[in-house]
Amino acid sequence: MIRGTDVVPVRHLNTFLTLAETAVDRRFECPYIKTYEFDGDFIDDVHRSVVSGIDANGMIDFGIEGWLLPADALKLYELVHFCRGDVLELGTYRGLSAAVAALSSTEAGIENVVISFDMSPTETETARQNLRDRPGHERVHLFSVEAGQGVRDLARAKRMFNFAFVDHSHQYEYVFDVCQSLHRVMYVGAFALFHDFNDPRNAAQDAPDYGVYQGVLDGLDPRRFEFWGIYGCSGLFRRIGPV
Repeated sequence: MIRGTDVVPVRHLNTFLTLAETAVDRRFECPYIKTYEFDGDFIDDVHRSVVSGIDANGMIDFGIEGWLLPADALKLYELVHFCRGDVLELGTYRGLSAAVAALSSTEAGIENVVISFDMSPTETETARQNLRDRPGHERVHLFSVEAGQGVRDLARAKRMFNFAFVDHSHQYEYVFDVCQSLHRVMYVGAFALFHDFNDPRNAAQDAPDYGVYQGVLDGLDPRRFEFWGIYGCSGLFRRIGPV
């Protein structure tokens, strides 16, 4: 069982969208809503600073290439801040989300690590360079490995995490594969945030490479995960029993 905070999280069932409803792009209409209660709109000034710069495309400008809507970035920071333990990231790319996770961990005073997988050695090395001077970079450990295989390797090593950010692929089979094993590396009570969950391309007939929504709902065992909310383009699920 995950431990470390006495703050009771709040579930937002009313934010759920069917696959048909995601066909209309609602990503910019799904706001950041607090899962944990704290004073004000932001946990701290650093939380606020994550969304202080916005690109013309509506994504945050954090000095590292990537695609996080403001609501995605704020939710990622919040969940890492309150998870009070180790973070698993699937899909490093250039290091944007890892930088947010490391920053949140540092500001929260968590003694943790951020384990991040990406199957591209080139992107892994780019992320390593991008993170080099960032707050909390020393806690980030990058590995070039396919996400599904990486999760199975962690499970065999009995490695467990307090939070997971999943953004390794848009393709159904790769998302489904990870979701089949994710419960093996997450404590009961831990949250998993799936990026591009409600991207309209998941429901588009002419976008066969997109199937995040379907992969998550088909791959996660409903006895072990339950839906908790949609924020920006990210879907939040929580690990429940059985172990």
